[in-house]
Amino acid sequence: MNKQGFAAMAMSVLAAASILTASGCAPLIVGGAAVTAGATVSTITDRRSAGAIVNDNVLEKRVSWEISQALGRDIDSHITVTAYNGKILLTGEIATEQGRRIAGETAERSLDVASVVNELAVMENAGLMQRMGDSSLATKVRSRMVGNENVYLSQMKVVVDRDIVYLMGIVTPEENARALNVAATTSGVARVISVCDIMSAERIAQRMRDIQRENEASQTSGQGAQGEMVEPQQVY
Repeated sequence: MNKQGFAAMAMSVLAAASILTASGCAPLIVGGAAVTAGATVSTITDRRSAGAIVNDNVLEKRVSWEISQALGRDIDSHITVTAYNGKILLTGEIATEQGRRIAGETAERSLDVASVVNELAVMENAGLMQRMGDSSLATKVRSRMVGNENVYLSQMKVVVDRDIVYLMGIVTPEENARALNVAATTSGVARVISVCDIMSAERIAQRMRDIQRENEASQTSGQGAQGEMVEPQQVY
């Protein structure tokens, strides 16, 4: 990220932090810095290309399987693999530091993985009640985002492990701050960590135009091919 982009993100986070400090909401972590702030998103259209969306779905299943194979049955773990635009987020618990390292390195070596954020905790697996609570909390955070006119869930993925909320998406600094705020002010949230890709509004707008052109080109190509295949032939 260039200096201007970093400064913009820092200003948005600090501004949100100043608003929330007095309200006692959950601590937030953005880029490794602990603050007390919030996040949001502004357009409904997914900011990933259709190919990236499909690839993320494949990555989640494949990386999860590859990690399970690499760890074998000797290292107890409960690992959630989440992918967004080629970035892999590992959350959950694992019994040993060695296992944590193996999981992270396995994900990094996997095909089409752009980067890995390893948030695995070296500890015993969380119990069933904790997992059920995490699932309920994730639903609560998503519901609050859907109900907030300034936050559009289609831009982000929400992952919860041990009451810690992780946000993934492609957002502006301001959107990131608003979304963090929604998550941090949700009852039951212990901490919020953003692993979003932060971009300027101009860069996101150009990205969306590029995706639109790709979609239109794909549709035009598909219609042409279909027309050639189903074109009726005259019978004399």
